[in-house]
Amino acid sequence: MIHVNEKNEVTYAARCSVTSLYVHVPFCHDKCGYCDFYSIAGAGDDLVDAWHEGIRTELQRIGEEAYDHGVMIEPLETIYFGGGTPSFLSPDIIASIIAHAKSLFMLKDCCDITLEANPESIAGDLMFGESDRGRETAHRWVEPGINRVSFGMQSATDSLLRLAGRRHTCAQAVEAVRIAADVGFRDISVDLMTGLPSQTVEDIEYALQTIAQLPVNHVSSYALTVEEGTPFYFFRNEHPARFPDDEAERLMNRRLTDGLLEFGFTHYELSNFALSGAESKHNLVYWNADPYLAAGPAAASYMGGIRRRNETSIERWLANVYDAAQGPYGQAIVEEVVDESAARVETMILGLRLMRGVSRSRFQLRHNIDYDDVFGDQMARLEERGLLERSDECVCLTAKGFDFADVVAREFL
Repeated sequence: MIHVNEKNEVTYAARCSVTSLYVHVPFCHDKCGYCDFYSIAGAGDDLVDAWHEGIRTELQRIGEEAYDHGVMIEPLETIYFGGGTPSFLSPDIIASIIAHAKSLFMLKDCCDITLEANPESIAGDLMFGESDRGRETAHRWVEPGINRVSFGMQSATDSLLRLAGRRHTCAQAVEAVRIAADVGFRDISVDLMTGLPSQTVEDIEYALQTIAQLPVNHVSSYALTVEEGTPFYFFRNEHPARFPDDEAERLMNRRLTDGLLEFGFTHYELSNFALSGAESKHNLVYWNADPYLAAGPAAASYMGGIRRRNETSIERWLANVYDAAQGPYGQAIVEEVVDESAARVETMILGLRLMRGVSRSRFQLRHNIDYDDVFGDQMARLEERGLLERSDECVCLTAKGFDFADVVAREFL
């Protein structure tokens, strides 16, 4: 048994109580052209039911076996349903998982519960008046305690949505956001992509104009990464000129950033913007290098100072869930036992994604050493290149550093 707390050197994160849970929903209606996440298109009820029962069993085991593996779980402060497309599930299944988590771990009154959703899940076909049915579905999301919905809007340009394999239109995305606001969601987020084939700054302008009219308080912006084996990978091989170059993509990102700042959003993380108080509490757990639970195939956890990733197959994941020797703490799914040296690197790399940067005092608290003593040479080189800036209180990326965050991260590895 790997039990990090039996080692002489125990990291700060390994000593922390866990208060966050991620649930991976590996189902969707269709695979998008850019997606390389583990998901199954068009799964039948039997497979969904097997997954649902597997999630309930895995959560049960997480709770029962926590103490033996040096993991302290306190009432949950965040739950995040990611995918795939979590809104593929029936509201009853989602409510069942939330109720089960509550019975096992308890939930804080302020628990931030997020559901990723596609707009067509509640917008329907606007020509045939299906928004009433969508409004009922959205109500049923709110009832068990989901208070944050994140819509995969991706673009406000219908031609780009069709090219990416999305099932919704801009009009449906607008309708979905308005329905979510009407039924009482506290936080409404939309995802946008840059670097799509044939995308231009004018498309970004149109997306900004669309968002300006909506009750959205959080936006996530992602630059397209073309992964091998995806439809976009083969499309790019045939039509490379259709894809914006690095400079064109940077112009899109800058215009999107400037526009959101004009609307009053705060750019609080490299890819994320929020109105005051609407930051994603769950994702901040990742960027702060804090521990979290995870359930479902392909789900990654960080418990007791150990990073694990479940099998990227429902069948193999279920086999582990029901295997007394494996499950959520099994050695077969261990990716890394994070020692103090690796923990220091993670605090820097993840913390620099945040606009506030890495606090000197927080680094000292977590690692009992000043970051200048550990990474002084690396930071000096990055400062000379104009990618990093230091003050007495913190170290953070410069405006130029935002464009070359991957370069900065590699310097600490």
